[in-house]
Amino acid sequence: MAAVALAVIPPAEAGESTTSPLPPVPDARGFAGAFAGVTGHHLLAGGGANFPDGKMPWEGGKKVWHDRLFALDLTAADAKWEEIGHLPAANGYGVSLTIPEGILVIGGGDATRHFRDVFLLTLDSAKKPSFQALPALPEPLAQMAGAVVGRMVHLCGGITTPDATSSSAKHWVLDLDAKDRGWQPALELPAAGRILATAASADGAFFVMGGCSLAADADGKPTRTYLRDAWKFSSNRWTKVADLPRGSVAAASPAPTNGQDFFLVSGDDGAQVGLASPAAHKGFTPEILRYDVAKDEWKAAGFLSVPPPVTLAVAPWKDGTIFFNGEVRPGVRTTQVFIFHPAP
Repeated sequence: MAAVALAVIPPAEAGESTTSPLPPVPDARGFAGAFAGVTGHHLLAGGGANFPDGKMPWEGGKKVWHDRLFALDLTAADAKWEEIGHLPAANGYGVSLTIPEGILVIGGGDATRHFRDVFLLTLDSAKKPSFQALPALPEPLAQMAGAVVGRMVHLCGGITTPDATSSSAKHWVLDLDAKDRGWQPALELPAAGRILATAASADGAFFVMGGCSLAADADGKPTRTYLRDAWKFSSNRWTKVADLPRGSVAAASPAPTNGQDFFLVSGDDGAQVGLASPAAHKGFTPEILRYDVAKDEWKAAGFLSVPPPVTLAVAPWKDGTIFFNGEVRPGVRTTQVFIFHPAP
């Protein structure tokens, strides 16, 4: 694939968020539910799922999980992706978090099972991937929300099996300075269990918002209820904060932050539920919402200028957050990679 020069951040009006492109991933389809993070000055991304032949699930297409792992040198003048190896297993829809030591890859699953595995992903001196096993989750988990607050890793929600008809409200924590203690149960979310919520770390607290709960329909199949409630965990207690102005499932998580407020970017707002065919879907909302932590209120904060992705992987980089691939319509992945620069 030809090299692509890293873009210069365009000037922005006061209060405006911007994006700048990075080279698209070298795959024909792109991936949803991938893992991504930054170690040193390299963006690593891998795993996730897609429909390689382009045939959608309602057309009989088969969803395939992947283990391919890619790297991008974020400091190179003419950066290009390199395929550097494989994850320990084909995996997707877990949580990936960037920490000073490397990239945490937590849980996830494939078509038949979900995983308890947790590992730290780094690059060795030969720029090959290195995987250090960390304490396993107490139970298999995918589609949960997670963020790092200080040196504490928080996880909330998710499902334990691919065919689950109920979602968890459990809350787990891992102390990065006492990893030998493993994952410890913390106070459960005092609300509906949920999948594909958005997590955030701000003001020394862990936030969880939106997502959807699950229930069985008459045929025993999972159905979704879109959620708008938002919660803050601090000082060992949950506090309800301002509801989201709209539903939001599978938005960028952890939410991008400017160091003070955080931003809810894209997400499935449920406005197109019930279409005669998923093929009629027009794409997910480009709306950006800003949560004012000090005032406990949501504000409209503009719109994405690129196709809005859901079930994407994110990674912090300098003053922004890298968005890696995702799904832009039901079943349709994107190869796009870009940096979201939140408004100050």
